[in-house]
Parts: sequence; structure tokens; C-alpha cells
Amino acid sequence: MHRSGTSCLTGSLQNAGLELGDASEWNKYNTRGNRENQAFVDFHEHLLRANGATWDTPPRKLKYTAEDVDRARALAASFGDARWGFKDPRALLALPLWNQVIPEARYVGIFRHPLAVKASLQRRDARTSDRTCLELWYHYNRQLYRELRRRPFPLFSFDWDEERFHARLNEVLLDLNLAPLAEDQRFYTQSLHNFSERDEKSIPWKLRRLYRKLQEFAQA
Repeated sequence: MHRSGTSCLTGSLQNAGLELGDASEWNKYNTRGNRENQAFVDFHEHLLRANGATWDTPPRKLKYTAEDVDRARALAASFGDARWGFKDPRALLALPLWNQVIPEARYVGIFRHPLAVKASLQRRDARTSDRTCLELWYHYNRQLYRELRRRPFPLFSFDWDEERFHARLNEVLLDLNLAPLAEDQRFYTQSLHNFSERDEKSIPWKLRRLYRKLQEFAQA
């Protein structure tokens, strides 16, 4: 989900040697960059438009064409033999396509407490309602959970403190044959972690349940 530490996680993978191509290293809402390759963002925006949707009004099920599959294959092929990856929360909405195009892909996920995500979204746009923020959190993280159940992969929580985050990160980097980060290479800092976990009783039960299930995967 957006505003869940995806930039921090991807920046860490990039610092460890993952090739991201022409990825953003600065923007208005993230001075260290969201680490998104615009070609992939544009592709996902195209898919959403074709479904009459946007990132914040996502489709129930995303439909795509043979031409979309070819375009995705071309994006992947542009990296040649590099050890590469990309980050875009919209990709959660297009996982069936990417699983078809790159069946050998290895995923790394991250999630954050629903109220922390809500606060971050509203900091960016105060007009966004509480209900919209929480519904978006549920929609995206449900896609994440479904993929975890289908094919488990490393999962981080952006609610962890820095020490725990980097201890887990270095384990994952070794598993991906990337270089563990030295202290001066770390992307995560406490200044990025602007919101702490809130009282779960103030959010709908289905969000509390999903958050607990994601925590269980992250701790496994």
C-alpha cells in the first residue's frame, strides 16, 4: 500500500545492489525519492485507466490484454541480464499479469498500521476522508495477503524499529544474493518513521484481523 515504507524498503534494496533503472531519488512528498521507475508507473496507470480506475479508486479485478502482456515483457527485457527490480504499489493490482510475465520473480513486501497510513495519506492531502484511507489500506493489503498465501515471500512491517528492520533486511539481502548494508548505507532512519502504531480498537474489525495476519507472516 502507498505510504507504507515501500520507498524505504526499495531504497535499501537499491543500496544493496538491486538495479532499478531510472528511478526517482527525490519528490515533493519524499525527499529521498520514492524509488519508482516512471516507465512502470506509466504502465500501471495505463492499465488502471483502461479499467476505468485510478490508484485511489482501484478496480475489483484488473483486466488486461495481450498487448499489455507484451508491453510488460518489453519493460522487463529492457534490463538485460542485470539483477533488477521495480517498486510501485499499483503493481499489487496487477499481480496476475506480472506472475504471467515473470513467473520466476521474487517478491519482497512491506505493510504498515492502517492508522499510520491514514495519517500519512491525509498529511499529503487533507481532503482524503478517513473511510477512503482505510478502504484503500484494506484493498491493497488484501491483495498482498492473498499473494503471500499463494506463494510466501519476505514481509516487513514499517512499524518495526530501525534495529529490527535492518536485522531482517540483512537476512533477506543474503537470501537474494545482494550485499548486506553497512551502517552508512542504510536508507531507513527514524525520521522516516513519522507515525507510531495506534490503538487497533478504533478501526474496523476486518482491518484489525488483516493487520494481525500480516504480522504473523512477517514474524514467521
